[in-house]
Amino acid sequence: MMYEPQVDDYVIWKRPSGDWDEGWVYFKGDPIDNEKRNKQGWNNVSQYITIEIHVYPKKECTYTSGKPMRHNNIHCLLICNKDNWNELEYVKNRRGEEDIKLVDMYKSQERPLDIDSYGLIPPRF
Repeated sequence: MMYEPQVDDYVIWKRPSGDWDEGWVYFKGDPIDNEKRNKQGWNNVSQYITIEIHVYPKKECTYTSGKPMRHNNIHCLLICNKDNWNELEYVKNRRGEEDIKLVDMYKSQERPLDIDSYGLIPPRF
């Protein structure tokens, strides 16, 4: 049975070339329905995870207009496609009773998208 990685698992990715990296599973994409994509003429894509291999503090930014920075760290992530999950070795996870309670309590803030400010939607005349 192949290991199915989950967010907050610590894994070692041992590749056939002999290279290896290790870190926390930071994101896991949803399974992809490639049959539906093929019918629409799109290319196949693979489900993937990202592995956080390094985190370091972000330097103070001059573009925040004096406001505190929203994100304080820079995360270096590797993408690992589902075809390579057989090369992953599970080490441990950081999902504990306390973590589960915090996740249950957290509710994301509802707010409208600010995509107009980035010029992604053409102006209406």
